[in-house]
Amino acid sequence: MRSSARRPALSLLVVALLTLAGCSSGEPDAEPAPTPSSTPTPTPTGLSASAWADNVCGALGDLTTDIRSVADGLSVQLGGGDALDQLKSQLTTNAAKAGQSLEDLKTAVGDAPDTEEATALKESLQSSWSDMTSSTQDARQAAQDAADSANAAEFLGSAGTALSETSAALAAAEAYATTLLAAASGARGSVRSAFADAESCAALQQSS
Repeated sequence: MRSSARRPALSLLVVALLTLAGCSSGEPDAEPAPTPSSTPTPTPTGLSASAWADNVCGALGDLTTDIRSVADGLSVQLGGGDALDQLKSQLTTNAAKAGQSLEDLKTAVGDAPDTEEATALKESLQSSWSDMTSSTQDARQAAQDAADSANAAEFLGSAGTALSETSAALAAAEAYATTLLAAASGARGSVRSAFADAESCAALQQSS
């Protein structure tokens, strides 16, 4: 009798446990509370107008200096054979530096801020540098021809042409500086003040 009395109680207990298990397994898992989404603040890209102006004027100043160095090297009086070799080596170096400075200037002009006024000035500067570019390349080639000469007599013959070409390149670079500063003074907004305030542009103004 004691055993039969336990059976209904045990049966009820098993049914209750199964019912609880079924209810708990059917419930969806609790999801974590959503965290508030935060939109990151966009980071400005590109140069500021003042940095762009300084880079452009600085690059043009470097180009002018390097072209002048080529011309100065051609004016050196020749000594013995070792002096000629040293002069030719330096001339090759100066010609290469002028070429690199020209590319640096093109890069600096092209790296304009993404604004309407900066883009307008960039396009104006790009459209007016053909004379400076071709003159610089001609001077570099003439200087390299002189550096490749076989002897002092041949060097002197090539040096005259190279000196003429570098003088033309220097004049073209100085004319471009005048064009650049005039175009910048006619620009609008922050671009105009950036070129007016840049120290490298002030130095360019004094040398042109």
